[in-house]
Parts: sequence; structure tokens; C-alpha cells
Amino acid sequence: MSSPVPAQHVHSVSLPSGTLRLDVSRAEVPLDDLLTYAVRRNPRRGFLLVSRVLGKHIPVSPQLARQIWARLVGLLPTLHRPHFIGLAETATALGEGVARRWAAQHPGQMASYQHSTRYLVDAPLLLRFDEPHSHAPAHLLYDPGEAARSAQELVLIDDEISTGTTLRHLAAAWLECCPQVRRVILVSLTDWCSQREALQAALPVPLDFVSLLSGSLTFDPDPDWQPPPLPAVIGNGHDKTALLSRRSARLGQWLSATELKWPDLDGLSGRILVLGTGEYQYPAFALADALERRGLAVRWSATTRSPVLPGPSIAHTLSFADNVGDAVPNYLYNVDPAAYDHILVAYEGGCLPDAALLAQLGAHARAVRLS
Repeated sequence: MSSPVPAQHVHSVSLPSGTLRLDVSRAEVPLDDLLTYAVRRNPRRGFLLVSRVLGKHIPVSPQLARQIWARLVGLLPTLHRPHFIGLAETATALGEGVARRWAAQHPGQMASYQHSTRYLVDAPLLLRFDEPHSHAPAHLLYDPGEAARSAQELVLIDDEISTGTTLRHLAAAWLECCPQVRRVILVSLTDWCSQREALQAALPVPLDFVSLLSGSLTFDPDPDWQPPPLPAVIGNGHDKTALLSRRSARLGQWLSATELKWPDLDGLSGRILVLGTGEYQYPAFALADALERRGLAVRWSATTRSPVLPGPSIAHTLSFADNVGDAVPNYLYNVDPAAYDHILVAYEGGCLPDAALLAQLGAHARAVRLS
């Protein structure tokens, strides 16, 4: 993936919920290398663009993730003092990977990162914003500190942009409390936004779009399709301070490589899968990356609370309880436990993974607390 490829044109995808049409106008990476498709259990949006490179619904190699992050960083405009924000839960690792890659390429320049979260903790809350089409729309953004609030550029990162409404809500809320921002950059793997002029008009500063692929998207719902009942997707709203890590990217704390620690894992061999849990995905990547650099065969993915129906792109589904006490069903997609010799389920703080997940993964699976 070293050079742009010719843009492909209209792609039509037939799903049980309707017909998805994608018109690609620009492609740094071929569409089929980036995406496949599935059906959401969501009456507001009957399709899901399943990323082949994100490390969320399909396990990927850490090397591929690094390549994707580097490709996005190479497309960024010149930044002077950026604050990066990744959207929970899907883009927490994508956001941190891009932010860390940029910082590594610009030593001596100030940069900061945080991701939005669904969880209440005992920390100063900066703002709330909504994701209208999501199964769980409310996002929280905690105060990342004075240095981050003084950023000159706001870099907002999600796996895809469809209408851009979510990122507009976030940008507008940030600019209201941090008006010194000079530029907003929206970063995504794929960009299907058809409202760029309206988004720019809604913001008082210049707006840039950065993606590996862009075009337009339409979805024609099948009027006869009835989605299965949507499971519980909203947490109980309880304070999670006692469960979650006291230092984390959700609080705007940039952990150094030496602060990302895990137990002794010598003796691993064969095929290894490292899983993040929900929002807690980048530290799992760091572990997977370290193992891969030892020469091991490693894949990396994460659990999610996004309910998706089985299909050609969702070949395996495991369901279990969340690990933050919300009583919200969680899922793991496209993981066949028999395909791995070791499965490491990474978790933070007191968020021990559900025993039902470990039982389904088998005797070669174990929970690993990261800090």
C-alpha cells in the first residue's frame, strides 16, 4: 500500500436489510482492501461497513495497523500544536495510533490525545455530544488538561464519516470552550460525507478532510425487512471510577511506551490472538505489536457492544456480558477459537472479562491485565 490506486466507481451491495451503493471518487487503497459489509441490529441504520484494517470486527496483524496509521499520518496537513480525539468505541485505537505516529515523526512538537467514552468516572467533564445513528448515541469527553485545551489544531478521528454530524457536534462543542483552535481536521479510513459545504459553514475555522478513500454512499432500506429486537445498549450510568484505569487515554493521559506494561508472557508460540475489550483497545495493540516484533504470528482485535447479524462478513459470533458492570451484551466477531494456540484477553483496572467469554474461547485463553 505504497501509492494511490485508481478510483473504482459504483459498487452495489445487496443485504437482507436493503441495498447499499457506494460511489468511489478517490482511493489511496482499494475499496475491497478496506471494507466488507454486514447488517446491524439497528432500525435506524440497517448496514455496517466492516473494516478489514481497523482491528475491531476482523482480526488484523499489528503490522497492517501500523501501515494504515502511517498512511493516514502521511495525508495530514501541516500541524503545529494538535490535539487528537478518537471516537469511542470503534476508533479509540485508530485515533491513538495516528496520534502516536504523528508525534513520533515530529519530535519536540507538542501533541496530545484523548478518546471519547461512554463511562462516567470521577473526573472533570469537559463536554457531551451525540452520535445520532449509533445504537448508543451519548459520548462523554473529559477535560484533558490545559495543554490540550490550548491546541491550535483539532484532529477528530473516526473509522468512517457518513454525514459528518457526529464530528460536527464534537467540533462545535470543543470550539465553544476552546476558541483558540485555528483549524479542524476530520480523519477517517473512509469518507462518504456529502455535506462538506454545510459542515464548513457550521464551523468558524477552516475544515480539512483526510481519508484513505472517499466517495458517496446511499442505502435503500427493504421495507419488508424487520430487524430483530435491539438488545440493551445503554449502560446503567453508574460511576465506573473503581473499575477503570486511573490513568488512561479517556482522561487525556498520554502513556509512554514504558508505562504500557503487562505480565511476563514468555513461552508463547504458534498462532496468537490479542484482544482488546470495548474502548480499551490501543494497549492491547501495544501488547500484540510487542509480541509480533519478537517474531511471533499475532493477530489483534477487540470485543464490542455493537450488535451485528451473522452473515458472510460475520462468520463467527460470541456473546457474553460486558466487563464494566453495565449488564450490556457484548460480542466478539470473526474469531474461531480453534484457529489460535493462545488467546490473550487484555483488560484494564478491575474490568475482568466475563467468565463466559473465556469459557467460549477455550482452555488456551487467559485474561491479561494491562497498565
